[in-house]
Amino acid sequence: MKKLSYKSSWLFLLIPLGIVFFVLVPEFEGKYKKYAEKQLTLQKDIYKLDSLRQLQHPTSKDKHLLKKLEITVPIHTKVYGKEKFLYFKTGGMLLVLAFMGIGMVTTSYISNRNKTSSKNKQVNFTFDDYTNDVIGEQISWEAVESSGSNFASETFKKTPKGYKITSSSFTKIFAWSFLLIGLNYVVFSFYEYYQFNTSPLTFMKGGKLFFISGGPFLLIGCFLALLFSPKVHIHTRKRKIIVGGEILSFQQVYALQVLQKFTEGSSSSGSYFSYELNLVTNKGDRFNLLNHGDKQYLLSDMIKISKLLNVPVWNAGVV
Repeated sequence: MKKLSYKSSWLFLLIPLGIVFFVLVPEFEGKYKKYAEKQLTLQKDIYKLDSLRQLQHPTSKDKHLLKKLEITVPIHTKVYGKEKFLYFKTGGMLLVLAFMGIGMVTTSYISNRNKTSSKNKQVNFTFDDYTNDVIGEQISWEAVESSGSNFASETFKKTPKGYKITSSSFTKIFAWSFLLIGLNYVVFSFYEYYQFNTSPLTFMKGGKLFFISGGPFLLIGCFLALLFSPKVHIHTRKRKIIVGGEILSFQQVYALQVLQKFTEGSSSSGSYFSYELNLVTNKGDRFNLLNHGDKQYLLSDMIKISKLLNVPVWNAGVV
């Protein structure tokens, strides 16, 4: 009997799809049915209240019902209105989570497929011996970046002006999900306030409402979006490289350095190896270009960058 393969990342879509189809959809259908019934009852009460107010000679029973409805109708209108906004917030969050789950699985699938494409297949490449070079003997082989990842969190991409090194689609989806979840709650919370509150929204009230709704998620999303913005620009026409806050000419680039580092994770995430590709200048300064945990992708991009800059690559233990 042939063993099933679990390498197809799209199979993980069955988990969120199953939860949505068998758990969330029936739950929302039941809650929406109850909400629709409450709204129908409220509309009947509003119509009845309006009719009682039009009576010229109401009976004692009519007066009693009128007083009751004058109390219950405004309360129910506010309660059901807030309930409606709760559904909007929850629905928006679920849409963002669905976007995040599908986006991450899709980008993971595309990444694995691209890894086997002809342009990313490893070819024979000869590393230069840094021990026979003056600068190579002087530079440090400690990691430039203290952080790392156990997946391809960065990618080398072509642009109209040349190339850039930026965060992968996988990490960008993660950042945008935080931002959209926060934005969803903040927008609906402020709109809800203006709908049901007569007092003006002061600076302190607005700040409190922002931070008790989705404000922290929104700020984290903005921070991650900035953090995951392009960190290296290579202008082929101007023959300039913008990296680490510095502008370097192609003539200043002396070599590339590839190294391996071990990151100790928590008991849940585990430990892993990640890899760095660093630019070495003719003065021995080092600037990080790539820093992630997918060795095959990093070595493939290393070859492309080496050919683009026409410089050797020094390697210590990354095979």
